[in-house]
Amino acid sequence: MSNFDYLKFIKMTGFFLLTFVLLCPLNLHAMEREALLFMEIPVVVTATKTTQKISDVPATVVVISKEQIRERGYNNLLDLMQDLPEVDVQYRTSEEFYDRVGIRGAFSQNKFIIMRDGYRINSPTNELIPIDENFPLYNAKQVEIVYGPASALYGADAFTGVINIITKDAKEIDGAELSFSAGSFGYQNHYLNMGDRISDNIKLSAGGHWHVSDNADLSKSYDEYDMNVPLVTFSGATTIRANEREDFSAKTGSHSYYVKLDADDRFTLGLSESYFRHPTNIGVKPQSSYFGSDVKWETLIRNYYGEYRFEPGRKLSGKSSMSYHTYEVLPASKYKNIYVDFEDAYKYARSKKFMFEQQVDYKLDSHTVVGGLSYENFNSIPKTYDLIGSKYDPDKPASEQDFYYGGTNNTIPVKIFELNYQNYAAYLQAQSEWSDIVSSTLGIRYDYNSRYGETINPRGGVIIKPRKSTSIKVLYGEAYLAPSPYKAYAYHFGVFNSYTSGKYVSNSMSLPNHDLKPEESKTAELIIQQDISSSGRIELAGFFTEVDDIVHVVKYKNVTSHYIDGGVINNWQRQENVGDASYYGGHLSLEYRKDFDAVGVKLWANYSY
Repeated sequence: MSNFDYLKFIKMTGFFLLTFVLLCPLNLHAMEREALLFMEIPVVVTATKTTQKISDVPATVVVISKEQIRERGYNNLLDLMQDLPEVDVQYRTSEEFYDRVGIRGAFSQNKFIIMRDGYRINSPTNELIPIDENFPLYNAKQVEIVYGPASALYGADAFTGVINIITKDAKEIDGAELSFSAGSFGYQNHYLNMGDRISDNIKLSAGGHWHVSDNADLSKSYDEYDMNVPLVTFSGATTIRANEREDFSAKTGSHSYYVKLDADDRFTLGLSESYFRHPTNIGVKPQSSYFGSDVKWETLIRNYYGEYRFEPGRKLSGKSSMSYHTYEVLPASKYKNIYVDFEDAYKYARSKKFMFEQQVDYKLDSHTVVGGLSYENFNSIPKTYDLIGSKYDPDKPASEQDFYYGGTNNTIPVKIFELNYQNYAAYLQAQSEWSDIVSSTLGIRYDYNSRYGETINPRGGVIIKPRKSTSIKVLYGEAYLAPSPYKAYAYHFGVFNSYTSGKYVSNSMSLPNHDLKPEESKTAELIIQQDISSSGRIELAGFFTEVDDIVHVVKYKNVTSHYIDGGVINNWQRQENVGDASYYGGHLSLEYRKDFDAVGVKLWANYSY
């Protein structure tokens, strides 16, 4: 914390305290007598890996219940996230990962972790993935959103937050649920969810969803999407005449399923799969991209897990868990745009992770200690260079794929990387209730990764409760964003333009950087939670974050690179650790409920800066 800007944090803290005082000139003593009688205080597990009331957790946390999911009409995780404070969503803006999502001003969905029942379900090696209909909420009991650094418990990539979808118990489903929905532009979304106790000691649940949509035909509404234009390369060659083009197409589709078996309330086995398809012409115009139905990006994520929970004594408990997690950009994924002369340019990526984790909890009077060890083994083929004309063959090793760099007359083989690496971690967290008014949290995690070395991430906080209805939290935490295979190896595209002096020459290419270091953050937070009546709650939260070794693209003009044997690259760019950044902001949230004789009114409002 030696370089942390205390002055900025102190100023921010003063601003939020003053705002809170001005907004809440209420008789809190009178209200608190009723508040705890009628307010349902959410219980969360994600913030500390133990079950606690939201007012007691050392983090900024938002909980969305199954009732709120139903009442607000959230079909999927993206629907939910657009209503969250400090979250920004840019719809349909990326050819590769469709929507862009940012938390606390840091855009990119590789800066937070998505989990289901505590198991990661976004890419195991942190590739950027679409977040849309592929994360349905039909089986969600509640969704817990933890803002800010969480690497002290969850390690890599818990940089701006953790989102955990807690699913319904089989007994809570108690039968079967079936839903059909349809809308304009060929939209359909259906799901089936089943669960019940099948014997005295065994519960089983299973479900799945299916979705398709043609989406809006932009060519019928916007002149700039008129399809009556030819496809012309940078060199001036016409590859497809205007009257030969297919109609506008922007189809999407997804499906998912899960199965979960619980035995004796101690054993759990589960598996899940999630697939999503979207076009790779998002955000571009017809003159620079092909818009046929076969131009698509397909991702498939699978997760298999098992856990055993034990409680040998009143004070001691724990959990042993194993999981196998895979991600794949399917071989049919491709671009067909001006950057590849409108040829079929296929892409492929794959990652696998095996994880074992042992967690132990020890409770002694007013103190709780959580500790754990974990081992992770990774295998990754980062997203490939453009594979012109044919698909990647997943049944062959990366070293035996027969692809060549564009413009080299099939003489320089494409570099396709395959990585194997491990991560070893240990974490320890102590929470103490010193009195009815003051509690504290101290935690630390150590990670050693065979690719990029070691990281140490602490967390600490104090919670003060001057009244039963008031919680004031002052927190500090650190986190790191791993230099994923995607960042370090997959930023690789461009072609060779000429042949001179026995070498192929490129005037522009993007190259990998295998030496990227983790981005590291330090965050201070202030949160004030107040039950303001028997049916309402207000929260004021502020944060200040400093990030070191931030990764960004650096361009080198008229600087020669010999990265590719047999080629000369005169102008090139790559991802590099370029420097530091600061973020600060916060939110004000209000929930209110009022029941009349025959009508109930529920309001919620968020303001973020």
